[in-house]
Amino acid sequence: MSVKQTHVLDVPGARLHYEVRGHGPGLLLIPGSNGDADLFGAVADLLADRHTVISYDRRGFSRSTLSGSPEGDWSQTHVDDARRLLETVAGGPADVFGSSAGAVIGLALISESPGLVTRLVAHEPPLAEVLPDAPRWRAFFREVHDTYRRDGAGPAMRMFMAGIGADSLQRPDGIDPELIVRMSGNIDFFLRHEVRQAPGYRPDLAALDSQRERIVPAGGQDSRQHFPYRPALTLAGRWGKRVTEFPGDHVGYWSHPVEFAATLADVLAGPAT
Repeated sequence: MSVKQTHVLDVPGARLHYEVRGHGPGLLLIPGSNGDADLFGAVADLLADRHTVISYDRRGFSRSTLSGSPEGDWSQTHVDDARRLLETVAGGPADVFGSSAGAVIGLALISESPGLVTRLVAHEPPLAEVLPDAPRWRAFFREVHDTYRRDGAGPAMRMFMAGIGADSLQRPDGIDPELIVRMSGNIDFFLRHEVRQAPGYRPDLAALDSQRERIVPAGGQDSRQHFPYRPALTLAGRWGKRVTEFPGDHVGYWSHPVEFAATLADVLAGPAT
């Protein structure tokens, strides 16, 4: 097993916790709204024999602390963090895998800085704005946020998970208790600062169209009927592609790391199209 090296990167407004494993071409893993690098830990270990794998806690989540209140545009702030990791840690262009909100960030990154992304695997990006029923989803995420402000995190999270079809996500055995504590501590930040922002991001479709050969829309085999799979299906259809399916559901990288890592390795080793 590759040795994990843990570091901190100071960026405007935050201090990012990041981890590096392995050797070879760079691979940046961008987590979703759980925001924690350790959800990718087993996958990162399995890919470290062929990639320099960089994973991190996104700002405001887990061990990546803010120096003040979150400010600025949501997508731009997280894109800037990913860009700095690629430039500083990867030393230039690298493959990128993003899941959920991390996939939204990856899509924004390749739109703005295509020269930094060799290939992007966008796993279940919750892009409500690309769907024909976008107004319905806009209202749903606004209602989740309103419920959080009125009734607290518990009712809001139950509404959120049931509404997107993620109320029965698969989990691995033997979860690190410290990870569970960190994830529980992330819920308020997510509901306050991301539950509307990630699905509300409006992608530059023309910019994405120009990079479509290097974008892999992806989804979980067990989440085809759930909301986060639909935007991947929409983008794949727009580009004349099929959704590349990964083992498990929305968090298959956590529940099925061996199979998930093998699929991701095959995708990254295959032709860009």
